[in-house]
Amino acid sequence: MISDSPLFSVIIPTFNRAEKLRRALESLEAQTFRDFEVIVCDDGSTDDTRSAVESFSERMPVTYLWEENFGGPGRPRNNGIRVSRGEWLCFLDADDWWYPEKLNLVRTHLATADIVYHDLDRYPRRLWRPDNTFRARAVANPVFVDLMLKGNALPNSSVVVRREIVVAAGGVSEEKSLVAAEDFDLWLKIARITERFTHIPQVLGAYWVGDGNISEPSHAQVCRVETIYEKHAPYLAPEEQAQSKLLFCFMIANIKYKIGLRDEALSLLRLTLATDDFSLKMRALVMLLYIRGVSFFAR
Repeated sequence: MISDSPLFSVIIPTFNRAEKLRRALESLEAQTFRDFEVIVCDDGSTDDTRSAVESFSERMPVTYLWEENFGGPGRPRNNGIRVSRGEWLCFLDADDWWYPEKLNLVRTHLATADIVYHDLDRYPRRLWRPDNTFRARAVANPVFVDLMLKGNALPNSSVVVRREIVVAAGGVSEEKSLVAAEDFDLWLKIARITERFTHIPQVLGAYWVGDGNISEPSHAQVCRVETIYEKHAPYLAPEEQAQSKLLFCFMIANIKYKIGLRDEALSLLRLTLATDDFSLKMRALVMLLYIRGVSFFAR
């Protein structure tokens, strides 16, 4: 039996993902540590999401919330946070899933952390085995500066965070300009409250890629990256802002190349080469040479 105040509240935003949601829920049913509740936050689905959730209601504590479509996971996640009872919030996207020991291993790190995250296997569309591993990155103090100069280190479906910290950070952004980037925005807000970020260097779940994911490369994704920088760069020192801007140039170059804007991507990569970060400089150089090489052989 779960207590009135479970240790974990698992929050799953979803929209027309009934079949994949079943897989996520099955992975929760298989958890070896059972002191948790599940809150499915439906963003106006028109498929059989409700019946998929209800089929698990006798197997584990599941709450189903439905409201008219918002167009992104920010508001559904906040709806789940508002009704959650757990001390710790666990974020899980509807098309991702966890391995059975996830919660059991995470709970051994809670005493010294405010936010915990781990690595994920990467499953591409239509391939039923991982083709890669999403290696999360251990962050250094000050965490906010680390994230702004080196990029997002926390895969969303791996994150477990104290509920009180999320509330103190103002919850998940519902700004339309941050749809599909609200997770990175939240980690940055949290990093201005606490430095207690703990990375578990183990693969404890899986990340599904494809099927029209809203985080796929697009013009909208460029705008999201720009919005993140404009919102958070003022909290950096001037010299840090300059280095952070070069990282964001690289991120935008990557997106622009993938959506076919080759010349714009090359211009941004040339700017990125001015960075003091050797690793970023090498990534930018390799990408620049790759794009030029592809263009040469395509002639």
